[in-house]
Amino acid sequence: MSDLGVWLAQQCQEDRDLLVKYQPKRFAKRGKVDRYYAWLTDFGFIQMKLEVLGVQALIEDYDLARNSDLLLSEEQSQSLRLIQGAIRKSAHILEKDKTQLAGHLLGRLLDFEIPQIQGMLGQAKESKDCSWFRPLKANLERPLEGALRTLVGHISVVRAVVIAPDGKTAISASSDKTLKIWDTETGSELKTLTGHSDRVNAVAIALDGKTAISASEDKTLKIWDTETGRELKTLTGHSRVVNAVAIAPDGKTAISASRDTTLKIWDTETGCELKTLTGHSNDVTAVAIAPDGKTAISASSDCTLKIWDTETGCELKTLTGHSTQVNAVAIAPDGKTAISASWDYTLKIWDIETGRELKTLTGHSFGVNAVAIAPDGKTAISASWDNTLKIWDTETGCELKTVTGHSSGVNAVAITPDGKTAISASWDYTLKIWDTETGCELKTVTGHSSGVNAVAIAPDGKTAISASDDNTLKIWDLLTGKEVASFSGEAAFKGCAFAPDGVTVVAGDSWGRVHFLRLEGMGDLGDV
Repeated sequence: MSDLGVWLAQQCQEDRDLLVKYQPKRFAKRGKVDRYYAWLTDFGFIQMKLEVLGVQALIEDYDLARNSDLLLSEEQSQSLRLIQGAIRKSAHILEKDKTQLAGHLLGRLLDFEIPQIQGMLGQAKESKDCSWFRPLKANLERPLEGALRTLVGHISVVRAVVIAPDGKTAISASSDKTLKIWDTETGSELKTLTGHSDRVNAVAIALDGKTAISASEDKTLKIWDTETGRELKTLTGHSRVVNAVAIAPDGKTAISASRDTTLKIWDTETGCELKTLTGHSNDVTAVAIAPDGKTAISASSDCTLKIWDTETGCELKTLTGHSTQVNAVAIAPDGKTAISASWDYTLKIWDIETGRELKTLTGHSFGVNAVAIAPDGKTAISASWDNTLKIWDTETGCELKTVTGHSSGVNAVAITPDGKTAISASWDYTLKIWDTETGCELKTVTGHSSGVNAVAIAPDGKTAISASDDNTLKIWDLLTGKEVASFSGEAAFKGCAFAPDGVTVVAGDSWGRVHFLRLEGMGDLGDV
């Protein structure tokens, strides 16, 4: 342990807790740059802060540098950004298992030749007095690249996600039959909404942020109070699965889309069905309402989109051009254009007034599941089964960025009202929050467990290693059957092997990375 860590450990618990809670703030307030920097780059302090107050409090200590008048050097600022970024990326792991701290800091920061960071990593290695995996190379996604944070909690596929108008909360819909309300700043789960008897396919939030409507495979929709999590009404009438739902800007009506080939317009106050819209010849997969509330656009497995008059229920136009199922549609804030997403790997931009196709956006290597348009209407984000999201310039049709981080198909995406962040939902059971300007991941939300893909036995026959779709490697004592050590990665581990020395492990994951780790603290297996 570092000298600071030893000193902190020697304090009585009350003094220690006060020190780790308040001392960084005191240093920042008094302009003590060197003291602040020394504490925030010391593994002993980082570990103790994590243990005493948790990962979010630790992350917030690094924000003090930006929110005060501390005159940090360029190297100091970079070091703090990198350490904070590494902790934030691993937050979902550290919330469940704080012993992963050393392995994750090494896995993310080993490549950065900054003396203070390398010194902190040296302290991390020396701190371990039990069996653990030590990355020999930087084997995890670097800070300030890719996703920022991961949100976890659902026990099955996340099928949809939407952000509240104030940007402070998000609601996810899952195959586990529940919805969850999340704090987008901290990544914490605020409420779980239960009541559906089958998978929840979609969710929409009213503009006032006070109510949400979910659509389910149980053939119903439910209206929820987002503050209390209480179910207000159940809407019945569809004869098959409900795939999508949209709420009108005034919040008084909602439109649902179903596998029964129809759409239905509902009165959100009474829960009564107002109209049934017919015309599609196959599943209706998505629906969007124009900002003026007077028109809506539906997408269908019959390869078409239809524009509807929401007051009369009449079909105004049919948009043709996609060669297979249309999965999603979004209307621009000005109400003049719409973007559709299809299994034909493309998106199309349409002129709503004329029904004319304006542009085709190509680049995805698999079906496109979802699309969202930024509030300024200038960019859009698409989500695909090729595991990526893409950010597009809606005026030129050019691809601006490809956002990677999910380890399986991405099902849905939503953009915050300020346009600065987006949330995606994936078959990998996680949600990811992204910075739309940089393409960086901010948070991840997870909580799954999955199949074991591979197993290998150490040369001495005493231990075995397993690789699993739950993103972990585990070492097992074959005599007792007990877990000796665990290492959590960012994607499913598909293969693993021991080197002849019995302590070096090679593992491959579904992102194509090869991990080199060393099992430490195994007694007669040898110390490294």
